[in-house]
Amino acid sequence: MTTRTLSLLALAGAAWTCQVTPPRKPQEPLDPGNPRSLAEHAIYNTRIRSYQTRFKARISPPRGDSIDYRGTTIRLAQGVLYIHYTATGGDLKNIVGVGPDYVWVWHEGAGEWVRPEAIGSPGIGRGLQNPDELLDVLGRHLGGARLRGPGVVEIAFSGEAIARIMRDHARHDQFHWMESSAAIELHADSETRLKKITCRAELKSADPNVRGVVQYTAETEVETYDPPQEMKFYDGDKKEVPIGGKIREAINAVLKEKK
Repeated sequence: MTTRTLSLLALAGAAWTCQVTPPRKPQEPLDPGNPRSLAEHAIYNTRIRSYQTRFKARISPPRGDSIDYRGTTIRLAQGVLYIHYTATGGDLKNIVGVGPDYVWVWHEGAGEWVRPEAIGSPGIGRGLQNPDELLDVLGRHLGGARLRGPGVVEIAFSGEAIARIMRDHARHDQFHWMESSAAIELHADSETRLKKITCRAELKSADPNVRGVVQYTAETEVETYDPPQEMKFYDGDKKEVPIGGKIREAINAVLKEKK
């Protein structure tokens, strides 16, 4: 990024602690029968594009009610991410990410954009809510990838890798990650780009009072590879939420730089 872009992001002052690496082009030609090759090409072909997804997730404790999430994301190849989702109980979130390091969330009560830490959700807008981060994580864990069918690759996860993909829905100290397991399926389309990602996980709670495992399922599906350049956000009263000030300047600076 240019000095001007970095200064605008610094003034905005919202640190996004995850470090997403730039997409890397596969060194070998595509081999559709090789799960690692198929995943590498699908991940690369997706990460260099702009796209819109819809996602849903469910967290089911051993006892009690499940929590459901549903939302939409727009990820621009230039490095801008828009997320809107609702959760059980009427929880509504609007999120903007700029570049690899900065994120803001709309604070309904204050009526302004704030850092995730300000609402007690430092992991918001990451993991499965952020398809680019998820694809980056997948690309680093392809050693045990298996071909489940034409265009479908399964990747098993354990330990800290699960914490990384679930950081949008769980605090780091909430589960015993080394005693948990997860499997992700990547579905590629006819152009070897992401079509859909599904996740199944069994999580061991760190709370000694919780017996059994927490079940987690999620699905992210690409709706289009030609999304609008911006998402319109609305609050709980259906009023449009404006994006302005330093956030708008940061977005414009990144988009202008990457043209």
